[in-house]
Amino acid sequence: MLKRISLFLLLISISLFASQNKMFQTVDENQATLVKTDTSKHFCNVCGMDLVKFYKTSHAVEFKNGHKEQYCSLHCFANINKKFGKLIKKVQVVNTKTLELIDAKKAFYVVGSSVKGTMSMTSKYAFLSKKDALEFQKEHGGEIKTFDEALKIATADLTNDNKKIDKKRAKVAKKGKKIYEALCDSKAQLPDFNSIGEAKKYLIDNKICKNIKPNMLQAAAIYKYDPSLATNQNKKLSVPKDAKCPVCGMYVAKYPKWAAKIEVDKTHTHYFDGTKDMFKFYFNPKKYAHTHTKEQMKNIIVTDYYTLEAIDGKSAFYVVGSNVYGPMGEELIPFKDEKSANAFKNSHYGEKILKFEEVKESMLY
Repeated sequence: MLKRISLFLLLISISLFASQNKMFQTVDENQATLVKTDTSKHFCNVCGMDLVKFYKTSHAVEFKNGHKEQYCSLHCFANINKKFGKLIKKVQVVNTKTLELIDAKKAFYVVGSSVKGTMSMTSKYAFLSKKDALEFQKEHGGEIKTFDEALKIATADLTNDNKKIDKKRAKVAKKGKKIYEALCDSKAQLPDFNSIGEAKKYLIDNKICKNIKPNMLQAAAIYKYDPSLATNQNKKLSVPKDAKCPVCGMYVAKYPKWAAKIEVDKTHTHYFDGTKDMFKFYFNPKKYAHTHTKEQMKNIIVTDYYTLEAIDGKSAFYVVGSNVYGPMGEELIPFKDEKSANAFKNSHYGEKILKFEEVKESMLY
């Protein structure tokens, strides 16, 4: 039966990731300069995409500690630069004409040409000489920019580009979930990942998925990086972007897999970045400048750890003392049924399972 399922998944994956005509960004592998030496050598550290396939837009980075990474696009580099820019020593980009790596700060970027870009609607191709950039511009349009100007554009576009990318990734993540459950060690204890590339490298290094094709591995990595992409959007807890947790002040929308909420007499709603903070508020709202009674806090919703669906907090089962941590450290991790809670407890060294009414304020500190 498992073989039939695996074959079925293989077929749908091949169908999903059927090979396309060679793109402008793609080169032969012997033409590509790849700077990494570990198991992530051939894919982007951020999105996990093939660096040879998207070579003409790739950027190689050396950090001050000597560590090297390579990204498929200025978009992916912008994601890293936004967080770790102060740690970067040198940035190189592929010269679109010669395919050699050149100093990005000396390059001329043609931005917004008719040639399709990578990870962004606004394409960005680099050249060592302005003459080459002008020739490309003459044929394909666009504007000539410096590295700093092109990076500023890529950074400004991150939010909109990431939204569009996530919409496309949602279908892949759903396939990735099926692939992971059928062909990978679904009982393995995996950490949270900061990027798809990080998830992909972890799956490879720890041999979580064996005898799996690269495109299927990419789908599995997308799913494990952000399981919420594989969840029916109508079943997820919708959190306003500007909602802050009244307990810790963090923006809740940044942590969708941990989100919880309390509705107060259907007049207004408080959102939380984890169930622990939710319980802290529930037991002592006065501590956080509110005077609600427990009777007024009627509708309590939490996020199921496995399915990422919004579930009734009062009927949920909570695992405490596990080795899985949320945004605020140790968490009470919710599940919609006791069977799921038990499976998680046994896999992640949980201490016990509690029902809503069994949680005490003293346990939260």
